[in-house]
Amino acid sequence: MLYTEKAATGDAGEFFFAYQIAYVLKWPCRLFDIDIGIDAQVEVLDEKQQSTGRFVGFQVKARGIPDEANAKYVTERQLEYWKFSDVPVFVVLVHLPARKMYLHRVRKDYQYPAATDTGLVRIEFDLKKDRFSAASRALIAEASKEEKLAEIECKLDEARAEIERIQKGIKKDNPNIQFWLDRVHRLDFFEQSLAQAGALVESHKVGDAELKDAWSQWRKALRSLRDYLVENDIAAAAVGHTNAGEISEFIALYD
Repeated sequence: MLYTEKAATGDAGEFFFAYQIAYVLKWPCRLFDIDIGIDAQVEVLDEKQQSTGRFVGFQVKARGIPDEANAKYVTERQLEYWKFSDVPVFVVLVHLPARKMYLHRVRKDYQYPAATDTGLVRIEFDLKKDRFSAASRALIAEASKEEKLAEIECKLDEARAEIERIQKGIKKDNPNIQFWLDRVHRLDFFEQSLAQAGALVESHKVGDAELKDAWSQWRKALRSLRDYLVENDIAAAAVGHTNAGEISEFIALYD
């Protein structure tokens, strides 16, 4: 069976990449046997070499000839796959003769230039700024944080939207009793969203400040809600409505 020069170059590039990650960053690197758009997965560790539960994907593009090319061309389909991956993705350019490699983070909101008449897009590398070193640890870690923080923010935004509904209802002195019944009835749902965000924060060690702020705003909103319901005797006005008893229970709980 023929082992081509192209295959050897590809394998060497992936092994060199894994060696650099393990040796320089001291992070676990897992190479995949089957290439489905991601060659390797790196687990991000904290300053104590403990897992953060965050991962980053890498696609390795190796060059075996002694030049300093600063770009790679990929298909639009490959680029879309990386942009919408569940983890942040870096494309790695490895210059094997020079024993150097360069990292480019794939950006979801960036319009990559198309190569004329080829159907390919161009990914450029800055051979000074993008060169891999120990300082790349911060770059990779930050990418993993942003991805997980976005997931956490989705959960926090659910509660923030409800806080805004409560605040607007109080400000406008909303006369609709069903509106207030809905607010009280759905409190558990939004507290679960906050709890789920908290579990992600604890697991991935990111978003602690955002979570604390969301909980603080949520508690303020509940106190304001409770005061409004009492001052406007909403419990009495809700008698006869479905779930009317939940208002009295809420007031008693936060009394």
